[in-house]
Amino acid sequence: MSLPSLSEALSLMNQGAWSAARAICTQHLAHRPDDFNARHLLGLILFKSGNLLVATKELNKAVQQTRQPRFKAQALNNLALVLQARGKLEQALEACHKAVELQPDEAAFHLNLLSLMEQQQQWQAIIAHLQHTPQLAIQDDAQLFHAVALRHLGRYQDALDMLHVSDESIEGLHEYALNQCLLGHSDTVIATWQQSGADAGQLIACADYIAEEGYPQAATPLYKVAAHADPENLSLRHLLDAANGTCTTAAPPSYVRSLYDTHADQFEHRLQDRLAYQAPQQLCQHLATLLGGTHIDAVDLGCGTGLCGIELRKQLSVRRLSGCDLSEQMLRLAADKQVYDELACRSLTDYLSDMTAVDLITATDVLIYTGNLDPILAQMPNVLNSGGLFAFTVEHTTYDNDVSLHSSGRYRHSRSHIETLAERYRLQIRLLEAFPLRLENDETITGLMVILQQY
Repeated sequence: MSLPSLSEALSLMNQGAWSAARAICTQHLAHRPDDFNARHLLGLILFKSGNLLVATKELNKAVQQTRQPRFKAQALNNLALVLQARGKLEQALEACHKAVELQPDEAAFHLNLLSLMEQQQQWQAIIAHLQHTPQLAIQDDAQLFHAVALRHLGRYQDALDMLHVSDESIEGLHEYALNQCLLGHSDTVIATWQQSGADAGQLIACADYIAEEGYPQAATPLYKVAAHADPENLSLRHLLDAANGTCTTAAPPSYVRSLYDTHADQFEHRLQDRLAYQAPQQLCQHLATLLGGTHIDAVDLGCGTGLCGIELRKQLSVRRLSGCDLSEQMLRLAADKQVYDELACRSLTDYLSDMTAVDLITATDVLIYTGNLDPILAQMPNVLNSGGLFAFTVEHTTYDNDVSLHSSGRYRHSRSHIETLAERYRLQIRLLEAFPLRLENDETITGLMVILQQY
């Protein structure tokens, strides 16, 4: 009896039929344990289906099973991608270096290596690697890596010269504009936009890139011109308020929705691999200590792509889990994880206003877009069962004022602000401690991890 072909397994993998694809590879390996192609494909299937630990094991086996440089390099490159997804950047870099050594003419392997170097901020190494691989000079992505590295080393004019020969990709244009602004030429960027006849959205996208790269003040002139061209744009008003340090009640829903819809597909990779974000895991560890094995119903506010939902299911005994978010694109990714019983595209306040009381409500890295927490905490007595918990994280401000609006467009809250609101609404503080929330432009953002209990 002939086995189903590996081509069929590949087709099933591309359709998302992980179990069926995996079964075919397993059959081939049962017949011939040294089958490199079956082992390699099995590793890819496990990777794409999210089983990263076993994918690492199978791809390591595949690397050992072949002596042919081309095949070994392919397996090493894919192993590097899995290790990167696991946050094992040093090991990923080592695997990628080996792949490049075996297949130096494969541009994709070089680009993966440059990406890993960028994540580890190895700017000099990026420049050195590109100088020793002149065949990459025609690669637009490689030129962009080169320009970003030059910019991080303060060589703004060299970065501009590098981008002159690049194609006009969106990323290249934004990086070019950033370096112009860093050289004090924001008027040139604005004039170029005006001459192009493009709408305000293109200038806003450019300013967003500049701000996200850690230069909010350099982005401000662009935001001001865009606001003049689009005076009804509430998102622009919020960003200008942030740049000026004018604290408002909350970020406009349209701003939050657009921000996360735009970045949904890169959200998890950026948070976990580049920004060292571990808040859901850490918060759920504290909750597991408080709740033990108690069976609970829970709501995940601002659930995003479901990072907290995964940890709630993994660490707690959750009977029913609901989630809400403003971003439809984030909810689409959350639904794919199959950890929520119900998902709703609504704002926090709207969702809280008519929800049934539950035992636990979480809100990780979502109240950073709410300045005044009073309306949120005021709802807790109505939406928590007796003894219920409200667990959340915020960015921490050390200023005298209770709340501040940072130039990033996110709010920061003081410990005393949370203590005052907890007392006002008769919520017992079970946890209130500072912790490293995430990285931002190479610096640690301090957060507050909070668990309040209804009594």
